[in-house]
Amino acid sequence: MYCMPYNNNEWFEQDNVLSYEEIFNLANIFASLGIKRIRVTGGEPTIRPKIEDLISSLSKIRGIESVSMTTNGLLLREKAKRLKQAGLASVNISLDTFRTDRFKSICGVDGLNQVLASIQAADDAGLKLKINTVVVRGWNDDEVVDFARFARSMGYTVRFIEFMPLDGRGIWGLNLVVSKREMIERINRNIKGLVPLKSDSSEPAMLYSFLDGKGTIGFIPSITEPFCRYCDRIRITSEGMFMTCLFANAGYDLKSLLRSKKSEDEIKRYILDCIKKKPEGVVSIIRSNALRPSLNLMHRIGG
Repeated sequence: MYCMPYNNNEWFEQDNVLSYEEIFNLANIFASLGIKRIRVTGGEPTIRPKIEDLISSLSKIRGIESVSMTTNGLLLREKAKRLKQAGLASVNISLDTFRTDRFKSICGVDGLNQVLASIQAADDAGLKLKINTVVVRGWNDDEVVDFARFARSMGYTVRFIEFMPLDGRGIWGLNLVVSKREMIERINRNIKGLVPLKSDSSEPAMLYSFLDGKGTIGFIPSITEPFCRYCDRIRITSEGMFMTCLFANAGYDLKSLLRSKKSEDEIKRYILDCIKKKPEGVVSIIRSNALRPSLNLMHRIGG
C-alpha cells in the first residue's frame, strides 16, 4: 500500500538486473573504499534463486564485518537456517499489523501467519532480529502500543518508521505521518517508563527501552526529525544504479561500467566523484516545501 504501485508495475527484464557476480564485484570495490557492512534488500531478496549463495560470497569479502537482510518475511521461514549458515548476521522483517484482514489490505496478500512463522524461524536460526513497522495514520497507527507490548514480551527490537513520500501509489501526505513524538506519547500513556538509550550515530533508528529494561523500541523519524547530516548509507539498486540518497533522482549507472569492462580503478574514481555530489537529502526538500507523494519509489530502491 505504501510501497508498490497498484496494478501498474513495470517489471525489469532479467538481463537488466545485476547478476550475483556483478553484485559481488561491486561489493568488493566498495569494501576496498571502506564499506564495512552490507544489507541485501529489494524489492524482495528472498525471491532471488539461491540467495544464500550471494550471502555466502558477500560475507567472505575482506573488510566486510556483517551482512544483513531486509525482507517482507513471506518466504523467509524455509530459508532462515540456510541463510544463517551462509553467513547472514541479522534480518529486518517488515510487519505493519497483527490483524489478518488489515495485513491483506496493506500488503495485498493473506500472509500474516507466514510472516509470524518466519519471525520465529529467524529467531530459532540464531539471526539477530528487528521488526520494521511503517506507521500510517488511519491504517495501523492504533496498533503502536500493541507493537510496543510485542517488543517487551518477545525481546525483539521493533522499529517504528514514519511514512515517507517514497510510495508507489501516490497517496502520501503529511496528514498520514504519525510523528515519533506522538508515538512516544501514546506508548507512555499505556506503558509507562519509556526512556532513550544511547544509540550508534550511524544507525537511523533512535532507540528506547523501558525503566524495567524490558523491550527495545526504535524510531526512524525521517520526516519530523530528519537525520540527513549523519547519514552514511549508500545504495545500489537491482538494476545497477548507485544512489547516495533515498531522495536522489535516478542515480549513477555502475552496471554499464561493469559491462563495458572498465577497470576497478576507473570504477573507484567514478564512485568517489558520485559520493562528492551526495545531496543534502530530505532536509532540503522539507525546507523548500517540496514534499509530495512519490518523490521516489521504494520498491525500486530498497528499504
